Amino acid sequence: MMTIPVHVPVLLQEVLDHLLLPPAARVLDLTLGLGGHAEALLARCDKAARYLGVDRDPEARYQARRRLGDDIRLEILAGNYEDIWSDAQFLAWKAEFAPGGFDAILADLGVSTLQLRTPERGFSFRDEGPLDMRMDTTSGPTAVEWIAEQTDESLADAIYQYGEERASRPIARAILRAHREGRLATTKDLAEAVYTVIPREPAKRKGHSDPATRTFQAIRIAVNGELDHLSAALETAVANLRPEGRLAVISFHSLEDRIVKQTLRRLAGIYDGPGRTAPVELPRILRLIQPGGIAPSEAEAAANPPSRSARLRVAERLP
Repeated sequence: MMTIPVHVPVLLQEVLDHLLLPPAARVLDLTLGLGGHAEALLARCDKAARYLGVDRDPEARYQARRRLGDDIRLEILAGNYEDIWSDAQFLAWKAEFAPGGFDAILADLGVSTLQLRTPERGFSFRDEGPLDMRMDTTSGPTAVEWIAEQTDESLADAIYQYGEERASRPIARAILRAHREGRLATTKDLAEAVYTVIPREPAKRKGHSDPATRTFQAIRIAVNGELDHLSAALETAVANLRPEGRLAVISFHSLEDRIVKQTLRRLAGIYDGPGRTAPVELPRILRLIQPGGIAPSEAEAAANPPSRSARLRVAERLP
């Protein structure tokens, strides 16, 4: 019998502490993944609750169903946090079970442990695999196909914008040179192209992260369009909350967290633009819970290293 992949949900206790689950709670999990958060939240829900889990990754949905079993409170749909709102199945489920909105909405952003640890998915350079990087393996260009469509300038811009990599221009040239010469088919090939610009060993000796990390992050974000509509998706999530319902968002890098923070602050009526006052009055739809965000405890960061960069932000819908 095939084992279910181990998944340690990040900031689990903090999510449980801050997502309020009334009797007959209606919960929307926008990034179901392997179901770690869902398992714990369902354990807190009563028999009248309903839980809708959404994920774009077919393998994640399959493994989540194996983990969570045939719980009649649970429905799992294919989709992502950007486009699920207009999906016919979602709208039908919501009309039947949550016509007044959701009591709790959770979004655990970024790449999952399953994706990172499966070499065939091409997300990590630690194990060699094909350059795929798609969260939904059934649609869209793979990473190598996306790279083939780029120019030196567009690839460098993506690596700089999404990876915050200062050496983006020479790295982009090295990657496209490798592609033209037929040396760009696997994750190892992509990492080796980066190392021609930033050698790996000196960075390793200095205790720095692997030089390929930022470039892999950038290409993954670009291939999956992870940040393209995040702010709009968060606004739609807030619109789907019941009064006093809560939205919890976990991000794993500064680009994600910046968008989450700015969007929630704006919806809380807080102006962050130039000057001291907003040109127009901002509607106050949310109340921020712990406005600075919530980081993992030292114990969690030590026990689960992938959690170290995580930050949880929570907001409550005002009446």
